[in-house]
Amino acid sequence: MNFNITLGFILPWITGIFLYRRVPLLFYTIVPFTALIAVACNQLGVQHGLWHLHPHTTVPIYNSLLIDLGYYPITAAWFTYLLYFTTFKRWQAYSLFFLLLNGFELLAILANKVSYHDKWSIIYSLVIYGIGLFAIDFYYFKVKKAIWALSAPKS
Repeated sequence: MNFNITLGFILPWITGIFLYRRVPLLFYTIVPFTALIAVACNQLGVQHGLWHLHPHTTVPIYNSLLIDLGYYPITAAWFTYLLYFTTFKRWQAYSLFFLLLNGFELLAILANKVSYHDKWSIIYSLVIYGIGLFAIDFYYFKVKKAIWALSAPKS
């Protein structure tokens, strides 16, 4: 459990503090949205028996809660930051985070922190992470557009 606490929650939030100082808006928009999606998706996957997270606890939500509130939202905030607040090209940010997310997923499997059942495979995880990156990009695009519309001068 110390592994999950340290790498799934504390370390991401340490980097998140640095990011918060640069762009606090991401922590009011992207972080809550991604945390909600992460909790919902992980609980659906666990409850449907598609994967198990280790170590197991008696309350299933505790298995992934630290990762759902740490690793996933902070990773999404960094992804959005690279897309909208740096000179990274869109394909570079997508490539980097696609490799990062899937690389960490493979490491979690190799470290026996995640085990898949016959109905699930790493290929499905690749697809889900890709969809997630597009959803985060689309969501922030809409947020940015809404903020722009609110700040536009009224005539």
